[in-house]
Amino acid sequence: MLSATGEGPPDALVDSAHEALGEKTPPAWPTADGESLWYPPLAVFLNNHLEACHKALDEHQKSAERSSRFYDRLNFIVYDTTTHDGVEGASPVKPDLVGGLDLEPGKRVAWSPPNTSIDQVLIPVAVKANWAPMVTQAATYARCLFSASPSRQFSVVLGFRHTKAQLRFLVFHRSGLTGSKPCSVEDPRGQQDILRIFLSILQWTSANDAGFLEFFNGFDMTLIRNEGDETGTVARVAEVLHDGHCVLGRASRVLRMVYPTGKQEEPEPAISALDPTARTCGRPGTKRQTEQGAEQGAEQETKQGDDETRMSFASSTYRWPSDM
Repeated sequence: MLSATGEGPPDALVDSAHEALGEKTPPAWPTADGESLWYPPLAVFLNNHLEACHKALDEHQKSAERSSRFYDRLNFIVYDTTTHDGVEGASPVKPDLVGGLDLEPGKRVAWSPPNTSIDQVLIPVAVKANWAPMVTQAATYARCLFSASPSRQFSVVLGFRHTKAQLRFLVFHRSGLTGSKPCSVEDPRGQQDILRIFLSILQWTSANDAGFLEFFNGFDMTLIRNEGDETGTVARVAEVLHDGHCVLGRASRVLRMVYPTGKQEEPEPAISALDPTARTCGRPGTKRQTEQGAEQGAEQETKQGDDETRMSFASSTYRWPSDM
C-alpha cells in the first residue's frame, strides 16, 4: 500500500539496506519494561534504518536522487511533550516520538504549524505495552494528521509494543485501518521487513505518493478549465459548508469556492506550487464559525478548527487477536 509503484522494493535493494544497517551502531535496548526507557533507543533504531535505506537508494541506479525524495530529510526524535496545537478544539496530545523533516530534539512541533519556525509532524509514533490501546492512541494521532490536511488519502503512524520489542506500520485510510504484521526490532528478519517498508516510503517523489492531493492544499484548488488546459485556474476556499472529518469513513467535505475572473495582476500559481503539507492555523472557517464571528464581532478570535465536527475512533470496531 505504501509503495508508489504498488510493487515494493526488490529483494536486492532490501539486502543492500540491511548490509548498510550492519555498519550502524545498534541501540542498547533496555532490560526493564518501563515505557519511557524505550524511547531513546527506538529513535536511534528508526534513524539507523532511514540512513541505511538512503544509502542503499543512493547506490541503486533506478532510484530517484535524494533531493527528489519527498521525505529526503525525515528523522525521528524523542518528543514526549504536548504539541504546539490541538485539534478541533481538543487539548494538545503528547506523542512519544515524532518523525518530521530535520527535527531537532527539544523543539516543539505542530500538526498545523502557524509559521515556518515550527516544524510539522509527519509520522508520529505510539508506544504501548499492548496492541489494542496502542492502536487506539495511534488513531488519535491519525485524527490529528487528517485534520491538518483534510484532503489526504491516508496517514501513517508507527506503533511500538515495547513489552515484545515489536514495531508495526499502521496505515489509516478511508476504508479503515491496515497494519503490517508485528516486526521484531531485534530479529534480522524483522529488521529486513522494516527496511522494506521504509524503502517504499523513502521512494515517494511526489505529494500524491505520500497520500496528498497535488491539486488541493486545503486553501487553493487548481481547476482545469477545458480539455488540453495544462495550467488551469486556481480557486480559493471561501467557506467550509460541511466538514465530515473522521478516522473511519468517507470524510465528505462541501466547500464554497471562489476563483478570479478577468485579468489578474499576479500570475496564477502552477499546480506544482500548491504545497499540500503547508497547512496553517488560518484555515478556512465553517459556515457556523462565520455566522458566530459576525455576531460576536472582532473582539473574539475565531477558534482554530471546526466546532461542528469531531473525528472519532471506536476501538470496539475491531476484534483484536487473543495475543493483544
